[in-house]
Amino acid sequence: MRSRFSLGMLICITAAASGIAVGVFFIYTLILRSNYKKDALAINDAFRFHTTATLSRGDLSFPVQSADIEYYDMFLLNQDTVVFSRKAATETDATIRIDFGTERLSFTGIDDGSAIALCWKTPENEKHYMVRSQMTFSQLNAFFINCSRKAE
Repeated sequence: MRSRFSLGMLICITAAASGIAVGVFFIYTLILRSNYKKDALAINDAFRFHTTATLSRGDLSFPVQSADIEYYDMFLLNQDTVVFSRKAATETDATIRIDFGTERLSFTGIDDGSAIALCWKTPENEKHYMVRSQMTFSQLNAFFINCSRKAE
């Protein structure tokens, strides 16, 4: 009888711990998504506030009108973009950067390009997010190439 009571207690404790873990994960996910949406709207304001920007990748850099790079803003605000981490990624020569005066948004493809690391730098702080979306890094890069051709 005693072993059944101990086994029952163990099952209850395990169930309670699992419930707490799921709750903590759910709360973390909500906070992460809320912070991402808040920052995406702040970045959207930068797109709207600045009429010009500098688009760059590696050694290639050129000025653009903010309206010409709306595609990147749409990526941030896309309802299918899912944030899954705040981890920072190291920028590479393939990293796409958009400079708005003292503010910078960068996109770095990670894994096979299906995930994208975002970095939003302002004079006050730096925010990092890793996201997945229906738009891949290859599509963001193709848009960069189109913008560079247009700028020539």
